Amino acid sequence: MNGTPPLLTEARLRQAIAALPGLPPLVCSLLAELEHADNLNFSVLSQRICADQGLAMRILRLANSSFYGLSGRVASIDDAIVILGLRTLYTLALNAAALRAMTRPPCAGFAEMDFWRHSIAVAVAARALAVACHRNPDVAFTHGLLHDIGQLLLASCFPDEYRQTLVGADERAVTRLARERALLGVEHAQAGALLAAQWGLPPDFVTAIAQHHAPESEAADLLHLADILAHALMEDDTPIPPLSAPAWQRLALDEARLLPVLARIEHDYEETCKALLS
Repeated sequence: MNGTPPLLTEARLRQAIAALPGLPPLVCSLLAELEHADNLNFSVLSQRICADQGLAMRILRLANSSFYGLSGRVASIDDAIVILGLRTLYTLALNAAALRAMTRPPCAGFAEMDFWRHSIAVAVAARALAVACHRNPDVAFTHGLLHDIGQLLLASCFPDEYRQTLVGADERAVTRLARERALLGVEHAQAGALLAAQWGLPPDFVTAIAQHHAPESEAADLLHLADILAHALMEDDTPIPPLSAPAWQRLALDEARLLPVLARIEHDYEETCKALLS
């Protein structure tokens, strides 16, 4: 691969992102409501959500999951809004928008279900870590669920090119990230950050996605560790990414605080998968 031009350029990637549909009105309105929660009109918000039946069903399933301890007791979207909160609703709507924007012919070798299960594992891990680190757990969950959105973007918009990064990845310690770097000249973290910026997502969100493999700021530290824990706990064949020592030091965690986090992740993971993937 030495001396071979990369299969992609940032210019081509930006063109592909610009051609994707923008965020739907529901996601944009939820993002605006997060900044003006005091003036929230629950009735209007409920009507908007009910207009999207797929999203409404996911919201009800999640509100009734053991994750929130109210199994079988949440019957309406109005009640679910109160239980889940705006940030979780925004996360679910953003996730649904990403899926719809990138519905393309499948990329050979890209296991989409494995992709989403790992994304949920990272989201659950990030949420548990955020509680331990006294950070916003809903923000962490959002970052975790969409941290690898660049992989979905590349597999959707450039299936032929991205397929080549999947051949031989995860074998002999050759990671997918290394294959992306060598063949494409673009990593999925970079691609995901460009998409997040194009969609007008908060700067910390963009930074966390961009740096989750090589954190240089607090915005990415927690997501970086959540990604590593998710790989370790899922016990798949994927090599566990190396832990950044500076990120670990900035998080200031110890074993006594980390062990309950691991138990929380294992408890919440399958239930959250059922709610979001059914």
